[in-house]
Amino acid sequence: MAYSIVVLIVAYNVPPMHDYARYFKHWDLVLVGGDPWQKMVAANAYGPIHNLFAWLYALDKQIPKLVFVASWLFIAIYSVNRFWQLTKPTPTQKWFYLFFWFCNPFFIISTVFYGFNDNIVALFAFIGLLLIIQFKKHEWGVAVITLGVLTKLYPLFLLPFVSSNKKLILKYALMFILLLSAGYLLTYWAWGGSFVNALGKANGRDPTLFSIMRFVNGAYYPFETLSQIIIGLTNLFILLGVGYVFKVFKNGIIDQPTAFLAGFTMLLLFYKAGQQQFYLTYFALFAIWSFWEFQKNVPNLKAFYSIILLGGWFAVMAGLVYPLTNEMHGEYEWIRDLIGLPTFLIQLIVVFFLLKPPNLLVEEHAIQS
Repeated sequence: MAYSIVVLIVAYNVPPMHDYARYFKHWDLVLVGGDPWQKMVAANAYGPIHNLFAWLYALDKQIPKLVFVASWLFIAIYSVNRFWQLTKPTPTQKWFYLFFWFCNPFFIISTVFYGFNDNIVALFAFIGLLLIIQFKKHEWGVAVITLGVLTKLYPLFLLPFVSSNKKLILKYALMFILLLSAGYLLTYWAWGGSFVNALGKANGRDPTLFSIMRFVNGAYYPFETLSQIIIGLTNLFILLGVGYVFKVFKNGIIDQPTAFLAGFTMLLLFYKAGQQQFYLTYFALFAIWSFWEFQKNVPNLKAFYSIILLGGWFAVMAGLVYPLTNEMHGEYEWIRDLIGLPTFLIQLIVVFFLLKPPNLLVEEHAIQS
């Protein structure tokens, strides 16, 4: 409780910066009845849920930030408390987990200072997966994930793993389409049809920061003639990667929590818009996965530690190097061209271990003993 209070007080007193300061342009337009997706310097790539924070912003410009920070605090505190209640993790693993959530500069910078709205996306994904995996409330889970999609599009890639049953897949897909359509119809009624401008913004921009495509597009990539071809195939790589994970999931080789996490890893492996804030949702999925993985007799420790390694990489690069080098601009621009390569390699390790669970014979032996 004391930790949460301190974090919220500090967050409130840190002046608006980075993306959070840019949100004000959109919310100002909403409050005067303008079009929040109109063309401007800080083009709005967000969904209609983001616009609703304008009325909290009208009360105090820092209130939406407090909601975003509180979303992260809920995920972190819930995750650590639940993980510490498990009997399978060792004390060392529990301490690793605690430090991962509460002492990671990446989370502190992303919430307290930058106030990313991806924290609310992460919360929607977290609650949605809890409803699906723990409480078996698939319809409610799909509805909550839809709220995430109406905030930012990328939670869409969680939907293939809601079920492996063909009939249920069609049912949940139809439900998602109806809910999404209803959300966009309300959006059209409130602000007109310009919201479609946001749907292709991430796909239309140049590769960014932690994406392997930024490296391919940069000066250090040795095969310049191939770079644009590879970047043009980004969406195909994503579909093939996520499709492969779904096939493995459908064949019963991996369980549902692993499928959610592995599928999302495949998305981030090739996604052009490789922004650091997307990993707030990624690590929320990691928390969901860890709850169930450490209830097994033989948890996948290689996958666990490889994701901890990825979290450490983001702690250094996004939590320390990024703010200390003026967001990797000026004389540090070269970091932006290179950072996607090691990120990609670590993610490959994560995918490999997620899709290669511990030997079932070993687990069966552990159960028998």
